Amino acid sequence: MGYLIDTCVLIDHLTGRLSPDAGAWLEQVVASGSAATSVIVYHELLYGARTEKARAAVEKLLEAWEILPVDRRVAGRAAEIRRDQAAKGRTLGMADCLIAATAELRNLKVVTSNVKDFPTVETVLPEKTATTGL
Repeated sequence: MGYLIDTCVLIDHLTGRLSPDAGAWLEQVVASGSAATSVIVYHELLYGARTEKARAAVEKLLEAWEILPVDRRVAGRAAEIRRDQAAKGRTLGMADCLIAATAELRNLKVVTSNVKDFPTVETVLPEKTATTGL
């Protein structure tokens, strides 16, 4: 099983807020080909990159990554997730549902600091990877 890396983890990595151990783990899974991200995460990173230097850092970080698309299956599953969670009284954003659906359909764990945003898929806290080597 591989990993889908969420926006918050990549922001922390880019800004130096990810611990050295978690950063080393992230680099290791990227080098092994076990990490990917979503086109939604790519969008969020570029949207948040306010300067040309920040946009260049995003592009450089992700240049060798697999960026997974949103297709009809992902969109349909994301709608189901969002509807099912709403019926349980949980409000999830569209972006997180699309990321969760992408991970679910590709059998990936979501590496995130925002575990509550992904109740339907297996998640991994980035700092936990540093101690367990997941």
